[in-house]
Amino acid sequence: MKLHFCTFVFLLSCTTFFLFSSSLFAQIDSTENRIKTKKIKEKKSTHLWGINPFITVEPFYEKGEFDINILPIVYQTSFSKRVDFRINPILNLGIRQDFNEFSHIGFEAALPIFIFKKEERYLPSKGFFLAPVLSLTNSPSQSKMNYGYWGEVGYNLLIDEKFGLSFGLQYGKTQFVYKVGENETTNHFGLKIIFGKWY
Repeated sequence: MKLHFCTFVFLLSCTTFFLFSSSLFAQIDSTENRIKTKKIKEKKSTHLWGINPFITVEPFYEKGEFDINILPIVYQTSFSKRVDFRINPILNLGIRQDFNEFSHIGFEAALPIFIFKKEERYLPSKGFFLAPVLSLTNSPSQSKMNYGYWGEVGYNLLIDEKFGLSFGLQYGKTQFVYKVGENETTNHFGLKIIFGKWY
């Protein structure tokens, strides 16, 4: 009888210990998951809002003439651990010898493809990248459309966990399609500098 009672007590103790341990480990795992999820939410940064001031000078401009983008906003987001999408509006004010005018209205879009993958998609993008770039603008004063097909080589530098600085060199072709007259194609070379914050 005593042997059966001792066995019963032993089994009851083991069962109680097992249930308590399982509950304790489940609580620990739940706490770790909550902490991990909180850290992910704190670090989640898949959207960049920045500024990209730039000046354009075409070969056929007179000396001292240039265009300045007065809407230098940039938006970039992560599609995957390696590929981003970037777009910025173009609203160029043409500085001319006779009078100033809006010279280009449109946008520029790019797909930065990074050499090294990120650990997680929600982290800010950094490192070297290559990007195909498409630019489409309208020049109302000159009655023409401008199509740019460029390649960009650049580097995304993270100043801290949220702020970034991007440098890019662009090269390619720009086609000018006139409503009246012959179309033209010229070489394009540009320097792109973006400063922004990841959200």
